[in-house]
Amino acid sequence: MRITTSMMSNKYIRNLNKSASEMNYLNEQVSTGKKFFKGSEDAVSAIKAYKLRREYRTSEIYDTNIKDVDSFLTTAETNLTEISSNIEKVYTSYLKGITGTMGSEEREIVAKELENLQQSILTSLNANYGDKYVFGGTSKDEIPFTLEDVTLTDGTVEKQLFFKGINVNTNDARLDDLKNETINVDIGLGMTFGSDGKLNGDTVFNMSMSGINFMGYGENSGMPNNVYTLIGKIKDELRDPNFNIDNVTPYIGKFEEQKKQVLVGITDIGAKTNYLDFIKVRNEDNQFNINEKILDVEYVDPAEAIVNFKMQEYSYNAALSMGNKILQNSFIDFMK
Repeated sequence: MRITTSMMSNKYIRNLNKSASEMNYLNEQVSTGKKFFKGSEDAVSAIKAYKLRREYRTSEIYDTNIKDVDSFLTTAETNLTEISSNIEKVYTSYLKGITGTMGSEEREIVAKELENLQQSILTSLNANYGDKYVFGGTSKDEIPFTLEDVTLTDGTVEKQLFFKGINVNTNDARLDDLKNETINVDIGLGMTFGSDGKLNGDTVFNMSMSGINFMGYGENSGMPNNVYTLIGKIKDELRDPNFNIDNVTPYIGKFEEQKKQVLVGITDIGAKTNYLDFIKVRNEDNQFNINEKILDVEYVDPAEAIVNFKMQEYSYNAALSMGNKILQNSFIDFMK
């Protein structure tokens, strides 16, 4: 078979184009750092990369949820600390009011201080974060703590504290349910459901906080358990023209007992924050590990990619040089 110049030229050009295409591909690898650009080039690695990237996006969702819960807890701690501070001021104020040397006018001043502190506490109890009330459990549209008129047995009307429309000074069973409301957030604990279809509480983070948990609710033998109400009772006794230390003492004793729950609430928030910090670090470590795997599956070693490109470039240039010799035959050379 006679090898013509045309055949050699066509073969050479095909191989040269193939070499140029390979060089461009390697150049693209150097530029982007990617091992492959289509799934069909490496199906196994492409599937691994897809799974890893999906896992990484999930970890980013966890990261967003963790940051949101962390900000919520910070807001809760700030407001609960403010409530605790006001409760301590209540303690200082009523100590002045129950001394035997004070007259009715001095006690009225102290009572007014207690009234102002009540208002400050109520404001903190209704603090919100985004579209949620911090101490309202699952409340979004309904303000959790309100003051409503209540008619007493003697016919007088008194402002009393309500939580979601229920008087906190009653033993209403609904308050027990409101106390245990939950807002579950997936922060990467491996959220699972039991055989009964119910969510496993240990695999999610409950960010719900009900104010009646630390403020107290219900009553025992006519004695309210709510801190806000107890401050009001102490205030009323100080304003009584027939003020008697014996009448105010039971309320003070109960107040001292119940105010400890506020400190317990602050401690509980601190424990949750520490736990959340641990989860945050763990999620960041997981993101780092996933990212390392993605780099290993999807990306080439830069040094190796550059070497491969330079080798291919050298081969291409050598092919070009060889082509000058193959394609230099003239018409006179052919006639010879």
